[in-house]
Amino acid sequence: MNVRAGVALVSLVATAAGCGGGGGPSGPPPERGTLAGGTVARVGREEVNEGTVVRIAAAQGIDLVAARELAIRDALFASEARARGATNDPELERRVSAALARRLMHQLLSEAEQKGPVTDAELERVMARRWIELDRPEGFRTVHAVVQFAENADAATRSRAEAVARAIHEAVLPVAASARAITRPEPKRPFEDVEDPVVASFRSAVDGVDKDGFRTVVEALPPVTADGRLILPDGGTLVESFARAASALGARGDTSPLVATSYGVHVLLLLERTPARVVPLEERRRLVRDEVVWGRASAARSKLLEGLRRGVLVERSAEPLLALVPIER
Repeated sequence: MNVRAGVALVSLVATAAGCGGGGGPSGPPPERGTLAGGTVARVGREEVNEGTVVRIAAAQGIDLVAARELAIRDALFASEARARGATNDPELERRVSAALARRLMHQLLSEAEQKGPVTDAELERVMARRWIELDRPEGFRTVHAVVQFAENADAATRSRAEAVARAIHEAVLPVAASARAITRPEPKRPFEDVEDPVVASFRSAVDGVDKDGFRTVVEALPPVTADGRLILPDGGTLVESFARAASALGARGDTSPLVATSYGVHVLLLLERTPARVVPLEERRRLVRDEVVWGRASAARSKLLEGLRRGVLVERSAEPLLALVPIER
């Protein structure tokens, strides 16, 4: 049913007398005339549009004519409230401002939606954050021992550290040989850190090596990609030379040659190769669309706010004055 069907358009003077308590309208009949398209009534300077009437009818389960009368009644009372100064309430002003701000954001979201499909540039920006979910390369989980020395260490010191690392490599070879027969426990949740028994054996073997005074650290690390990205929700990176050495290992139990980084000399043992996850391009676009639309709207909001702020003038002494105002909790 069209809101206008069989109903003349209405132009009402803003007065509470136009609508009585109880059921139908009271007082003099409304003035009739022609209004702009989409407008079904005018109350003073306010207009009641078709969309408002349709929403009231749907929400309350009533016909459109009754919904129109409710909208007129509310507009009448609202106009009278403003005339009586009832709107000069700080809390009401705050609530109205918040509602209008939310409404503006809805409009910005609608405009962002209408800008069309996700572009390559937008997809690339999202992928930088969500690559683990949508385009994750193969990962390499390792345990390693690093013989540490200062970056400015002389050649003799580095040579001694490498000797310790070679001894560690020899010591962990039996662990490496048995690692393939030891099953790594399956995590119950993604990215859960489970205790691999090979790590304890590796650490025990390293502990038995004479360190020649060098500090040696043993660590079990999360999976890392060949280019050094940690496959973790919080992200992070490892030194590229370390990551390349890890990615060169073929199967559980394989050990690396000595790997030099700014942290020292490393010996790596592979615990697991984690599979890649590559979502097809069009599926990626579908999965990121909501995030992209929200990003478009947020960018529009920030740009709008930046422009609007140019017209804001703040009292120079506002902060000291506000600091003296008590806040009731």
